[in-house]
Parts: sequence; structure tokens; C-alpha cells
Amino acid sequence: MSPRSQTQVEQASNEIKELFWRRGYDDTSIEDVVQATGLNRYSLYNEFGGKRELFLTALDVYCHERKSVFLSSLNDSDKPPMEAIRNMFEFSISEIAERGNGCLMCNVARERGGQDPVISERLQSYLEQIKYTHIDALERARDRGELNPVVTPEQGAALLLAVKFGLGVHAKNGASREAMLDVFDTAMALLTNVRAQ
Repeated sequence: MSPRSQTQVEQASNEIKELFWRRGYDDTSIEDVVQATGLNRYSLYNEFGGKRELFLTALDVYCHERKSVFLSSLNDSDKPPMEAIRNMFEFSISEIAERGNGCLMCNVARERGGQDPVISERLQSYLEQIKYTHIDALERARDRGELNPVVTPEQGAALLLAVKFGLGVHAKNGASREAMLDVFDTAMALLTNVRAQ
């Protein structure tokens, strides 16, 4: 594949991700993908496959982008872990508030979760990586005396994932950035050791 065609494939992959993120799986047709990418049906099928494969491409692009941003931030041992968690959530909240269509993975869990084993596996793999990265960050917070001592890192990570999914639903239903930040701030207040403040 030539450098130019590789760039075209990457651009098309991003357009496919954006389309499925906006419209969801059921409301996106192959014709919608043709219009969004500028590729004809033959080129789409030849490069990506059918609608399901196009959707998996969208998930892969999204997961790669988010993991590179979120995991690098949460794994940064030079940054205070509670600050890293806050920065990550504030970024996510700003993004989904601006878009108004929620978190792609939250949408996938609601729309396709349990219906397709391959999609479910991609979703679970992504969530597991996010969960364990949160656990690592909260373990560092505990070691610094910043984590509420009645909360384990595992419990804190479970709470943050639940908040993330809840915020995705709120965003899909038109919640403001400020309203979502209030929810997140409440969760962080529960996780933070008041003696460390």
C-alpha cells in the first residue's frame, strides 16, 4: 500500500468512526459511509469489509485514540494520580458535552452489548485496560495518602467506570458540562482523603 493510500485509509477510518459515533450502528447505512468517506462501495468492501467490519474499524480507531490519551496520562508517575484522573475526566466531559452524542463505547454497550461476541470482546478489553489503569493510579494515590482510606483502589476504579458510563448517558440526553462536572466532583469527593486536602 502506497503512503498516499495509507493516509487515505486512515482518513476514511476516522470518518467511519465519527459517523458511527454520531449515528450509532443501527442508524448508519453503507450509503452513509460512502457519503462520509467519499469511497465507493467496492473500495469500502475491498478495504474494510461489510458494515460490521466497518463498525469494528470505528471501535479500533476510537480505542487506540483514547488509550493513547488516557493511559499515558494515568500512567504518568510524575503527575499526582488524583490530578491525572481529574484531567482525564475533565477532557472526556468537555468532549462529550461539546459533541452531544455521548461516549462511543457507552453507546456501543447500550446498543450492541451482548448481541455480537466480537464487539462485546472489544468493549470488555477496552474497559479492562481502563479499569486496571485506574486501579494503578488509585494505588499510587493510596500510597501518597490521597485516597479515602475506606475505599480500595479496586472499588474506586469501579466507581469511576460507573461514573464514566453514567456521564455518557447524561451527555446523550443533553446534560451540560457543568452538570456532568458536578457528578464527577461528587465521585472525587468520595474518593479523596480529606486529610490530604
